[in-house]
Amino acid sequence: MASGAQAFNLPAGYRFCPDDDDLIVHYLKKKILGQQLPADFIPTTDVYASSPDKLPLDDFRCGVANEWFFFSTRSKDDDVILTENGYYAIDPEGTDPIRWMDQIVGYVKTLNFYQGSPPKGTETDWMVEEFSVNPEFVPVNKDDHSSQEKIANVVVCKISRGQTEPEWE
Repeated sequence: MASGAQAFNLPAGYRFCPDDDDLIVHYLKKKILGQQLPADFIPTTDVYASSPDKLPLDDFRCGVANEWFFFSTRSKDDDVILTENGYYAIDPEGTDPIRWMDQIVGYVKTLNFYQGSPPKGTETDWMVEEFSVNPEFVPVNKDDHSSQEKIANVVVCKISRGQTEPEWE
């Protein structure tokens, strides 16, 4: 299992499918501050080091079909992140704020995975939603460089794989 998560099974009939604000408030913020998580079953891996099909998807077993969560380091600020057999490209729609109790607690940006080399790669059905915390939402001392670095670099990623539509003739 990737580092950072314990073997954890939800009772039959339950799945991990948090709202965006829940990911920020109850998981990412607590992970950054070293606090106990509501349930410690989101593994930690470098999401952007390889293509999505090479990720340790079996390490996350609590979600809905075709959806996985990982703590990771933030994607590069580049528009394209290269892997051994493809690349992640940031969705041009940009980054959206996530609100909770009338405040912006974080942000989400979408990256799509393409096979091949940019800019002529073939889009796949893999997508990453990268959730980052709003630094103003995390109360840390300005001299706490370790926490400041975590705020800047630790994210939670929701990896999903879309189902291809059947072709009707």
